[in-house]
Amino acid sequence: LGTFVHVMKSALGIGILSVPYAFKNGGLVFGVFGAFFFAMLCSHSAHILVSTSYKICKKERIPVLGFAETVEKACAQGSATVRTLGTALRNIIDWYLMLTTVVVFIVFVGTTLREVVNYRTGWDWTERTYILLVGVPILFITQIREIKYLVPFSAIAGFLILANIVISLIFIFQEPLTLENRRMLPTASTVAPYMGIVYFALDATCLIFPLENQMRHPQHYLGCPGIVNLNYICLAVLYSFFGAVGYIRYGDDVESSIILNFPTENVLVSCIQVLSAVAVLFSIGLIFYVPTEIAWKKLHTKVPKQWTGLAQSGLRLAMLLVNIAAACGIPHLGTFMGLLGAVLNPILALWIPLIVDTVYRWPNDFGHLRWRLAKNVTLACFGLFLLVTGTISSVRNIIELYQ
Repeated sequence: LGTFVHVMKSALGIGILSVPYAFKNGGLVFGVFGAFFFAMLCSHSAHILVSTSYKICKKERIPVLGFAETVEKACAQGSATVRTLGTALRNIIDWYLMLTTVVVFIVFVGTTLREVVNYRTGWDWTERTYILLVGVPILFITQIREIKYLVPFSAIAGFLILANIVISLIFIFQEPLTLENRRMLPTASTVAPYMGIVYFALDATCLIFPLENQMRHPQHYLGCPGIVNLNYICLAVLYSFFGAVGYIRYGDDVESSIILNFPTENVLVSCIQVLSAVAVLFSIGLIFYVPTEIAWKKLHTKVPKQWTGLAQSGLRLAMLLVNIAAACGIPHLGTFMGLLGAVLNPILALWIPLIVDTVYRWPNDFGHLRWRLAKNVTLACFGLFLLVTGTISSVRNIIELYQ
């Protein structure tokens, strides 16, 4: 149950508030089918990575492997060039997890609280002030070292997100819904933004291994139905429903976050914003768990046993301070993180699982007529499309920002 909550919470985040905007780009019919397609794609990536990890652990008699370790071990079975690629991919994974997600979450919480509190009180506090203030509760949350103790925080965050969705639905259903002038299918220019929003909102690749490795019964993670499959089915249904009704309600006027369509003077709107900030705040512990585990694995052999507890606390504090400093010191961080995510997310969530599967199965384990290889190549081309279109969109946003 704890793992189910973690996986659900890791993918069900504030990104759902942008799904109606995605449906504006994708249309109702394409939007619904697309949500299920990307949920299947995320589930497929998880299956590829975890099943390959099982095989490597069984073959080499290793208890468990993490995400980056699985990539490196799989590539180690290839040529010298592939082994070098494995090391490079491991470094990409490690640095991506350590330098991106936590900073973005901290910026979101600080920015949201600034908007709500300053509007309601008339204060003129800066975003940096709120980032420093939220650093205090984050300090305590990030000192939790075992993932099982993060379950209550994930459960609360999930509840807050659901409350957020319910309040949003109250606004959406205040007036009768009509399908008049609502797009059913995307145009050539709008299909890419739709796919980018939905795919990145659903993706939770970085948490696949930490959650699976902490399970008492890891055999329940995959399989049929399995935790991964059940989670993504639930998410696809929820995303499709919320995206569809949000787009039907506001049509082409729907904003990038549906909260922006609600009347700002309404107290419930402020409640939605605060709930979003608190939900993200409680999610930071789980997100922070991944990079700290990566960093600790690199350092623990150099620390005397009697200093292990103090060293872990110091490492977590140091990493948090670095993230807070980055959040305070880099202007317009969200825009640049969007570019980083557009470049690295297709690589992390799609290409790397496909590379792992292809290298491990090479050369004769691709099934009848090598259908698995054809499937991997097709999905890799799709990942390239997401990479190119996402990068172009993010670069345009940066240019507009500085113009």
